[in-house]
Amino acid sequence: MTDIWSDEYTGPRWTYASKYRPFGYGTCPKGFILGSSREHQTFRHGTRDWPSRLGDEDVQAFELVLVDSCITRAG
Repeated sequence: MTDIWSDEYTGPRWTYASKYRPFGYGTCPKGFILGSSREHQTFRHGTRDWPSRLGDEDVQAFELVLVDSCITRAG
């Protein structure tokens, strides 16, 4: 998958939060939208967006929680 920058991407997004650790190398699935990390008042380690829904295997393996699904942000 080619890297997608948040300010260039206007398609659908699936926002996931990390339950137990900060996002970093090896702590989340590949293919996320670059620059999409945000703070979140409920989730200590914030959220990150992907351009498609993650599989259940990735969600469980990386201990993620789906926060928002299939929202489109204007570019």
